[in-house]
Amino acid sequence: MTPEVNAVLDPFVRLGLFESHQKAVTEMARDYILRQVEEHQAVIETLQTKYGMNYDQFNAYLQARATALASNPDPRLNRAVMIEEEDALNWKIAQQMLTRLLGLQTEAGV
Repeated sequence: MTPEVNAVLDPFVRLGLFESHQKAVTEMARDYILRQVEEHQAVIETLQTKYGMNYDQFNAYLQARATALASNPDPRLNRAVMIEEEDALNWKIAQQMLTRLLGLQTEAGV
């Protein structure tokens, strides 16, 4: 590890929070990944509850709404679809990040 990284980790090791610099890095990485997994799972669960469906079902629903909007340009429907599209984007990002984090957790062995 670089001297800069060691300088950051030294207090943790000196205080006995971790037995070594390597253990500190491993545990901190594990904690970070777990917190991120929980955050993205919470986003996914919130949106599944909000819309009463999974992402694929919601995406199909949203495409149908966009088609309806194209044939009937209602400003209220337009606003609703824009909010739903933002939720869809957040949902997609959360799912992609969750997949990456779980892969990272396996790859890094943490």
